[in-house]
Amino acid sequence: MIHVVGLYKCGTSWLLHMLAAHPEVVGWREFDVLRATYALSRSLTTLPYTALDYLNPRPDDDSWMKRREAATPRSSQMIFREIFMGRGWIPIMGVERQHKAERLSTTDLEKFLDQLLELSGYRVRPTDSGLIDPRRITDRLGVQSFRRGDLLALMEAVRDTSEPQQLPRQFFECLRAQTLPGTKIATKAADQLLQIQALKDASPGSRIVAIVRDGRDAAISAKHFETLMRKREAPWKTNQASYLRRIVGWSMRAAKLAEHARRGDITVLRYEDLQQNFTTVCQALFLDLGLDASADVIDSVQTATDFATVTKGRNPGQEAEHQIRKGSSGEWREALSNSQARVAWRIAGKSLEAFGYRQDGSLEPSSLVLCGDSAGA
Repeated sequence: MIHVVGLYKCGTSWLLHMLAAHPEVVGWREFDVLRATYALSRSLTTLPYTALDYLNPRPDDDSWMKRREAATPRSSQMIFREIFMGRGWIPIMGVERQHKAERLSTTDLEKFLDQLLELSGYRVRPTDSGLIDPRRITDRLGVQSFRRGDLLALMEAVRDTSEPQQLPRQFFECLRAQTLPGTKIATKAADQLLQIQALKDASPGSRIVAIVRDGRDAAISAKHFETLMRKREAPWKTNQASYLRRIVGWSMRAAKLAEHARRGDITVLRYEDLQQNFTTVCQALFLDLGLDASADVIDSVQTATDFATVTKGRNPGQEAEHQIRKGSSGEWREALSNSQARVAWRIAGKSLEAFGYRQDGSLEPSSLVLCGDSAGA
């Protein structure tokens, strides 16, 4: 399997779509099964006011990398709620419908599923449907692509489990079961970087990939996205944080990503490199993952994931009220005052420098990212 783990608002949807458009891969839409299974410790979810703890680790002590990954399995009832009841794998927009989903009885799972699908507007495939062929899929799939019998079996396993820590692995196996044997499966959870060890335990031998973007732009994008999700009454919580708090959050995660990259745990791409030289970076990624990286494949992936294609005709830089808002880089230069930009650099400068971002927004080579030696090419 291939897991896209972050960074948040840095191009993870684009990266997953690239993988899903590859003829050897089936990509499944974003869902963090680990976050649904485990209640994270407060030290993981509560941001400090500075990122110094992450930015200045002791080189001979890796406990700083692990201590914020401490988590406790939720109860089976809570996990079921997080995965199925209008929140996670079967998301429902609208607070009123979400409340109705949470009140559904799970005693009769056949009846529960029918009621849930009616509330969500989704359909699932019949139990006797054939397996998914990745060569015929160029976009990310969701619960609609599950066979009914497999989804009911997963629901029963979650509801009745006595070993909740096994559920992430069962979920990944269920994804595999929908596709032809030998298909590579790609998943995405944009903040799963915080639970890398749990991911490795649940999906041993898998590849882990991340994409990083200038955190000053990512923080702006996060603000717009969270406003949009609140407007649409999305089931996932979006906190109203200040710009500087978002920069702190990005810096912490980017510093942790940098350490994982130095260890060789994660393959990292840079958003701006994909924009400037899609073919070179895409080819490097596919080769790194052991996928066909021929020119024909890369051309087809680029066509399927082009900004104008996925936004139905918009050009990069043309803003819209959409999950894919603008598709451009360097917006922070105009959005931030000089004093705000200086504070952002003071908070996140070390993390930005690790991935080759200069204070003025230009790029320089970084050994931590694929094709990082070709910045500005």
